[in-house]
Amino acid sequence: MSSSIYVSGDAIVTNHDTMETLPLSSTPRFEPLVAPAGIQVVDPIDGGQFTFLTPEPVETDPAPEDALPVPVDGAVSVDTDVIRTPYLVGVWIRNGEFDLVEQCTGGDQVSLPDGRYVVEFSSVQLKLYLGIDGPATVDATGDLVEFSTPGQSDVVIGLRSYHEQPARTITTTESPHDVMKAISQFRGALKTTSPERSFPTLRGHPPLVEFGEEFSAPGGTRLSPASLSIELPPRWDRILPAAPLSYYLDAELVPGEQAQLHIDGQTVPLVGPDGYEQRLAKILKHVFTLDCVVRTEGLYNVDLHERSVIEEHTDLDLDRLYDLSLAERTQAYLEVPFEAVEPATPEWKLTADVQPDPENVPVLPFLASDLAMIRATGDDDIEPEDLSEASPDVESFFRDGPTMPDRPVLLRGAADVRSKTTSEDSTVAERVFRPDPTDSLMHTFVGDGIPLGATKMTPEMFRRRLEYEPVESDRVRVDVIVNEEAMSDETAVSDVYGTRDWIDFDVTIHSDLTQGELADVFQRDTDFLHYIGHVDDNGFKCSDGYLDVRSLSSVNLSGFLLNACQSYEQGKALVDAGAVGGIVTLANIPNPTATRIGKAIARLLNTGFSIATARSLLENDEQLASRYMVIGDGHTNIVENQSGAPYVINIQEKINGEISLDIWGYPIARISIGGLRSWHSNLFDANYINPTVIEDTQISIEQFNEFMDSENNPLLFNGELSWKSSIDVD
Repeated sequence: MSSSIYVSGDAIVTNHDTMETLPLSSTPRFEPLVAPAGIQVVDPIDGGQFTFLTPEPVETDPAPEDALPVPVDGAVSVDTDVIRTPYLVGVWIRNGEFDLVEQCTGGDQVSLPDGRYVVEFSSVQLKLYLGIDGPATVDATGDLVEFSTPGQSDVVIGLRSYHEQPARTITTTESPHDVMKAISQFRGALKTTSPERSFPTLRGHPPLVEFGEEFSAPGGTRLSPASLSIELPPRWDRILPAAPLSYYLDAELVPGEQAQLHIDGQTVPLVGPDGYEQRLAKILKHVFTLDCVVRTEGLYNVDLHERSVIEEHTDLDLDRLYDLSLAERTQAYLEVPFEAVEPATPEWKLTADVQPDPENVPVLPFLASDLAMIRATGDDDIEPEDLSEASPDVESFFRDGPTMPDRPVLLRGAADVRSKTTSEDSTVAERVFRPDPTDSLMHTFVGDGIPLGATKMTPEMFRRRLEYEPVESDRVRVDVIVNEEAMSDETAVSDVYGTRDWIDFDVTIHSDLTQGELADVFQRDTDFLHYIGHVDDNGFKCSDGYLDVRSLSSVNLSGFLLNACQSYEQGKALVDAGAVGGIVTLANIPNPTATRIGKAIARLLNTGFSIATARSLLENDEQLASRYMVIGDGHTNIVENQSGAPYVINIQEKINGEISLDIWGYPIARISIGGLRSWHSNLFDANYINPTVIEDTQISIEQFNEFMDSENNPLLFNGELSWKSSIDVD
């Protein structure tokens, strides 16, 4: 290993001659607990929390700066010889040289000899470390992990925040050549050019981009020479899609006549049989997947499922590849057939359809950070939704305006709205379209129009992700508003939010609010708002009239669900006024359907899904889910899954006492593509790349029940979204 490498979080970091990530003022809190006894660790930057348990109440003392051999934002020393996690998590144990000596998951117990050890935790919502002295025992044979250090007293607890801000801002003109220079600065955010940059925490956020009268890149002269170059015609439909690949390959964009990649004198065409954008996506996925496999030759020499797949299909010398430069390694990767790597490629996180206009250039740092597949979607690519293929009531809404049903069914729109037809309805219809399908887990659209099945975003909405500050409380605050007595059945969601061990919730139910009272709720700090009631062109129906959110200068909430008819415009107004993201409706919603969907969304959010992945999951079961869409940041969530990133289990069939199933993992903001998924079960003996897909797995009913008892994740059973408590597989 080079002397320029040091340990940071979940991988190694090579010093890069770029600006440091800007420090954040908030520091972690380590709060002693009495009942139960232990220490609660809180990251005030993004609201994450985790609890360590001890046999007796303990106090904390500041730990010396060198107490842990890894950079942390805060650390304390605790006088105890036993410390436990509240539930089963995966742990990696390293010695004083930071070599991996043990990986401990469900069912394991290990004994450690004398020495100093650092424990890393996988699949938790914070980046946590323990410093312990041996001899010690680590026991994960039950439903938690216990660390016992007989004769030793001090245990060090450290935290490093996942949250990271862009280090600088690039100013560019709207000239394509200047924008190409701005994108070429993105690579400076990489914390290493080694294969470990496939870890999400080693891909720093690219600098922001804003427009000005002349090009300016503060700190740009400190960048090392680019590893590669990408030649492109200076056209927006070529420039925008190249940003993620340029960032990940440490490449600069240069204007030219052809779209091609230059590597040490070799030229690789960037237009293939499937076109330009698909070719870029193929190369990015190919290189990224091989990096995830090759990095197992470094500090993370763990059993990786995808490595076994690659070794089955190729005869690559992974150790040799690890030591190559980025250019040499990429060149070697591209000699490997794409079809040999595709079986190991993880599910891709995000596809972004972006209208190729210079005003959308500021979204590129965010999409590059997510390694998104960008498709340049021009006006000619957007056709209004063919309403004849929509469900009858959705078609009627967009073509003719909402009408009263033949039979009295309570809808979540006021009566006067349901009975009228306006010119605005046809305007809405012209704005609605369905983007081309994608295999990615999340789908975003940036431009003019309302995308069915995708998240609507703007450059301002992306910036809001950086500006949001969580509620200054150790509790997750949820407000449930019921402004229609006939819809009170949905208040049961208040029992869903907060049913998570070791996470404190503050759930408040509001009923029959006036305009002023509803405005107060919108403007007070809250993590999530679940609205149940009527919405129409006038705004939210209140006990004394209507509140139009467009009249509010600001709101102070993170996420929301507006479970009411035609709530798109009011939801957009909430995001414009300061909310991060939410779920809205595009049509009338029958009350029984809205209640069912509202409860399902609440349960998915409470399990750790983001608003975007929760809404997309509904399409597997609920025919009317197409009426719902996400506006703003689809990453918005309330809590994180107990195992880190959430997943759903698709039960295919049950034959002769065995269950055939698939497991589909989903990303979240802090656990993006490239992280490791370890299992708290002996069903799987290897780690997987996030987002994880495991197909056609055969297990016994007993194994299935044990697996589901450890975590309450959603199921797809007979095509319907279900939960373990509501199905019988015996």
